[in-house]
Amino acid sequence: MTLKSWMQVSPLHPLVVGTEPALKVKWIGPSLGSSFGTIGDDAKVKVWREDCSQLPQTGRRFHCIFSQSSANHVSYASFDFKTVRHDVWMAIVQRDGLLALCEPSNPGALDFSKELDSAYPYGQYSRGSEPTFTLSLHQAARPSYHAISAGIDPKAISLALSAASSIKILRATRTEDGDYRLFQMLEIEGIVSHMNDVSWAPGSIRPCDLIAVACNDGCVRVYEVTTPHYVGVQSLTMNAVSRPFPRDRRSSSKLDRHAPSGIGAGLAGVSRAEAIHESSGGTRIQHSWKETAVLHHEGGMPVWRVRWTHDGNFSQSPFDLDPAYGSLGSTIASTGDSGKLQLWKQNLDGHFIEFAETRPV
Repeated sequence: MTLKSWMQVSPLHPLVVGTEPALKVKWIGPSLGSSFGTIGDDAKVKVWREDCSQLPQTGRRFHCIFSQSSANHVSYASFDFKTVRHDVWMAIVQRDGLLALCEPSNPGALDFSKELDSAYPYGQYSRGSEPTFTLSLHQAARPSYHAISAGIDPKAISLALSAASSIKILRATRTEDGDYRLFQMLEIEGIVSHMNDVSWAPGSIRPCDLIAVACNDGCVRVYEVTTPHYVGVQSLTMNAVSRPFPRDRRSSSKLDRHAPSGIGAGLAGVSRAEAIHESSGGTRIQHSWKETAVLHHEGGMPVWRVRWTHDGNFSQSPFDLDPAYGSLGSTIASTGDSGKLQLWKQNLDGHFIEFAETRPV
């Protein structure tokens, strides 16, 4: 499969990423140079980095610096990267429902071999019965300031995972032993159409989080996620209020002898995490959701991709004096079988309206 990076209307850097089709491509944050990741039908995730010493249009401008196969031979369904200055994380989900959160063992090398936590948020699916999994990481240094004031860890990593007719909101935070753990905070249920893509709006200065999904019925649906709480109430810790994914602590000599290391261990089916269970005690940080907009594509043709664009406006957080706290994403870009790229933005009344579109390709 050949990928190309484009400058104006001509391919600038064509490169061959493998013999199997590349299903998804994701750029990694610009603070780490020109790098991107790919997943394909060969059950591998690869990271590519630009080599500026190579001439353009030679096919050698980008080279693979990391390649990881799925140890249990299950293809990857979706993945995403999150960068905060020079820190980077990768979330990746297999077709059988195994979600893993990883970071590089060496940040400069971008080798995502260190698994932080893994889980089956929707349970484990057998081959042939899997739904379409898509995920999106929240691209901001911290959660929204309302979520932080409600008790969410300021350094929590937030992601949205969609499958079947629901979206699960997950947050990963450090526990007392220093390890990251995944917690389910909310499930958005009852979505009437099959979902093809999900995108979490960047930025954290809003009083809520915005999540957009591309649906098969020709609509883009926008959901608002809030953390209602009383101002002045003492913040609760994540350990006491969330619903964790329990770990499987059973030992097996056979697995110990043949267990792969790093991300392969989690994706090989020998993960410490299993399906989600209700917590037996304690209270949770309350999360609520509502559908705020349904944006229709012409003709009702399926929408395949949706993204929040970085509009270039930077906000200063009341919790951090760094002015580059987060780039606000207030514009939705969506495309589908209509062949058009449509752009949507909120007006002064808070309603999303279409303000631009391209001609059909």
